[in-house]
Amino acid sequence: MGDAITFPDKLHRAIEEAGLQDQFDHRGQAQVDCPACGKADGLRLTLHNGRAQCHGCGLDGPLMTYLREREQADIWAEEPCAPAEIIVFDPVRAQNAAARAASSAPLQKEEVTEAIVVEAKPKQRSGKVGERLIMTLLALLFLLAGLAAAGLSAFANYQAFSGSVSDLMQAQIWGWAGVIASVCSFGGFTFFWWHMSARRHSEGIRALVFALAGAATSIAGTAMFMENNAASEAATRAQAVSSRAVIEAQIEDWSRQVRAIPAETRSVEGLEAYLRGVEAAGRTHQKPYRDAQNELGLAKRRDDLEVQIAEARATLLGQGAIDVAVQAQRQNLPGWLFALMLEVFSSQGTSIAFVSLLLLYGRSQAEQTVQPPLEPVIV
Repeated sequence: MGDAITFPDKLHRAIEEAGLQDQFDHRGQAQVDCPACGKADGLRLTLHNGRAQCHGCGLDGPLMTYLREREQADIWAEEPCAPAEIIVFDPVRAQNAAARAASSAPLQKEEVTEAIVVEAKPKQRSGKVGERLIMTLLALLFLLAGLAAAGLSAFANYQAFSGSVSDLMQAQIWGWAGVIASVCSFGGFTFFWWHMSARRHSEGIRALVFALAGAATSIAGTAMFMENNAASEAATRAQAVSSRAVIEAQIEDWSRQVRAIPAETRSVEGLEAYLRGVEAAGRTHQKPYRDAQNELGLAKRRDDLEVQIAEARATLLGQGAIDVAVQAQRQNLPGWLFALMLEVFSSQGTSIAFVSLLLLYGRSQAEQTVQPPLEPVIV
């Protein structure tokens, strides 16, 4: 066997030598005059199946055979003929005889090996559009939830670590150290799952150690923050309980003083208006004026006592709300368990979302490389 030669190159070269390259349309077909029946544009040349067919006379043969015979006919027509070789004959009879000879003797068939066409397969997509859209939405939801949990964890770490020291600058430094620990937690787990999905086990283990250190620090900070809040609420409640008896005693004393003031004592506004009228009339030296001044002092004292009683009762109501809040706090999850769950939500939710997006769109970009289609060949 010789070297392989591409079928289109061989066929195109023959078409160019025959001068028919401009007659083929975009479908790879051309119409030429049929050499058998003489019908104008009756012979169809098809590149797809390599055939030459005429529906008028039924002529059917290989396209390469037609091009070869056409080339030989052109060469024969171009050769000069000597005068002795010219034979005068009737054109009509010669045309009919040529037509009969062509119809009785079909074109020489040439055995042509069929071209093996290797078509390029369409690009395989990593998944359907709907599936990718659903997974993208879920990954974004996980990402938002994980970042929200990471924000809560970072806030708790900042408050816990900054409150562990009294110096203001050191408090800020330790607070931001807690924020860094929260970021290292979900970032480390993201690298861990990404390396493990690519079977880089050594890098994955190194990232896991880094992530576990950040997660442990974050859990400790969140638990410390919740314990500090619980201790603060307990101290507030104890202080409220201790001062409740004192406030109740003050309210009782103030109420007794209010009851000691005569009930017929007029209001402050009425007494002030009465005194202004007496002063305008110039009768300030009379006894009713002095009695009205004494009554005005009792009225102001009564108003002050009523304001103090209202404030004390509001304080007692606030302490009751604090008691209810503390009782509700006792019914919640333990601080360490809440810190652990918050850390799992922040680290795993965020890392799962990031790795899912990387797998969805990282692989889709890699799969866009498609090999060029192979041309049909004949061996």
